[in-house]
Order: sequence, then structure tokens, then C-alpha cells
Amino acid sequence: MTQKESGLRPEERELLTTIAGVKRYPLVRLELWSSRERELRSTALNHVRLEHAEELMAIVKRRGETLAHLEQEGLILIDYRPAVTVAADYAVYKESAVYRQLCELVEEGKNRPGFLFDTPHIRRGRAVLTAKGRLALGIISNP
Repeated sequence: MTQKESGLRPEERELLTTIAGVKRYPLVRLELWSSRERELRSTALNHVRLEHAEELMAIVKRRGETLAHLEQEGLILIDYRPAVTVAADYAVYKESAVYRQLCELVEEGKNRPGFLFDTPHIRRGRAVLTAKGRLALGIISNP
């Protein structure tokens, strides 16, 4: 099947195939929180999936954009409220270069008057294939 026939770019097909082939596909949202105003939160980087701790920001952003597009197309579901998570799945994020950059941003901001986002936070999430995603990969056939 060609890209035109499937409607998927090669990197989208590869990512869908990866998600389909694993039991869990953990990802995170990097957020900025305020310790002074509990309801004040901001997303710094959405749909972060790391293959290793030192991945470059450009690669992480591109993968996040691909994940967002797959979700928009209904091929995956991204959930940041998983009932149960496995801590080992998320260990790489705390040690990652992108998280260090977030922490540095927070530290720089603390020196500015009125800066409220003083706490970096990692929100755990996951991506799962939808029926439409399984159909796109040929895992299930169209009824």
C-alpha cells in the first residue's frame, strides 16, 4: 500500500506500528505549575516520548507533532489520566535533557518579578491505538 492509499506518511506509519507492537506506550506532558496559585498550570511541551534521555529537542518536538496529528486523525488516543502507571516507564523523563531544560527555564524565571511558574512537573500519560488505527495498519479488517 502506498502512502497515498493509506493516507499515512512513513513516520506516522512507523509510529503507529511501534504503538501497536508494545504493551504500553508511555509519554508525558511537561508542565509548569505555580506553588502560589494551585490552579495555575501551563503546558511547556506536549506529547513527549523519549527513546533515550539525551534526545535532541527538535526530534522530541517532531515526534510530539506526529503524535498530535495521529490523535487528531483518530488513529490513537492520548490519555494523561492513566489509572495505573509503571514508574520504570517514566524514569528516563526525569533524567532527560528536555526536562533539564524545563528546570533551567523555571530557575531563570524565578529571578523575574511576577513569575508564577516556579515548579516543573511531569504529567504521565500514554498513547493507545484506536480501532481506526488498527484498521489503518491492517490489524483488523473493515466490517
